[in-house]
Amino acid sequence: MKTLKLAIVMVSAFLMQVACEKQNESVTPVSQQDPNAPKGDVRLSITDAPIDDSNVSAAFVTITEVRFDGKVYDAFKGPKTVNLLQLQNGNSLSLGDGKFQVGSFSKLTLVLDYAKDASGNAPGCYVQKTDGSKEALAVSGNARQEIEITAKKFDITQNGVTDLMIDFDLRKAIKEMNANSKKSYAFVTYGELQSSIRLVNKNTTGEIVGKIDNYNASTNGQVVVYVYKKGTFNQSTEVKGQGESGVTFKNAVTSAKVDGSGNFKAAFLEEGDYELHFASNKSTAGTIIDFSTFLNLNSNIALNSIAVKSNTQVSLSLSIKGLIGL
Repeated sequence: MKTLKLAIVMVSAFLMQVACEKQNESVTPVSQQDPNAPKGDVRLSITDAPIDDSNVSAAFVTITEVRFDGKVYDAFKGPKTVNLLQLQNGNSLSLGDGKFQVGSFSKLTLVLDYAKDASGNAPGCYVQKTDGSKEALAVSGNARQEIEITAKKFDITQNGVTDLMIDFDLRKAIKEMNANSKKSYAFVTYGELQSSIRLVNKNTTGEIVGKIDNYNASTNGQVVVYVYKKGTFNQSTEVKGQGESGVTFKNAVTSAKVDGSGNFKAAFLEEGDYELHFASNKSTAGTIIDFSTFLNLNSNIALNSIAVKSNTQVSLSLSIKGLIGL
């Protein structure tokens, strides 16, 4: 019996060691660029998709460091506190323009400071409400300062310029919590936060713009356009909260709000075929939007098959035929 217990203890210890080693292997080691390696020009910017909460007027994250495949991108001068909500509809902010060693890369790491902003004030990541108050973004138990994103491979060449865009989707990254009748905000889990950020090469992206001619916010509600890779939208699952944080429209590539005049823009889309879905809610309660209908639209291009090419703009002319209940 003692021998059996000893064997169980030894096996358990071995499995724990393997698990720890695998966890450590999942984090790319940090290193500096090789000073003797040839260098190419890299421009890095950040943009955002909207958050579904009318009580939030701004959302800030403080970035302290950026890495490609573990190598520090020293053209970024941190810390830098960024209001992501200012970076919608194709707007972006430069995070650096400088040299980086030549090679092929596929991982982006953002290092965040949750505690302090660029001026040293608390907190480092927070939302600002419409009443002017500031609320720290709580972090989950598995939160890490280093958020590692796996991207499509990009090449940095000695004589070229690599123009990269970070798309930080706030709608997927932040969740609302209610405790004792008090609303608060938090980042989603680490894995969900990873999937809320994508990195694209701007030179291989295009955009979709459109206008809904007969749109009226007071009768049609707040409309958000969700962009999916063609054939990937499943209504029965996408309208429900998925994952630990209950993220709706989880598998959308990006999203865009329709403005008061019926205009929208979905930017930085990699070349490929897409489908668009227009979800609406008439709620004015100021809570995170709980969508209840889709718009039924006339369009000059079929909304379930929109081809996006690099460095091109697809323009849609739309009109509302009616509403489709969820």
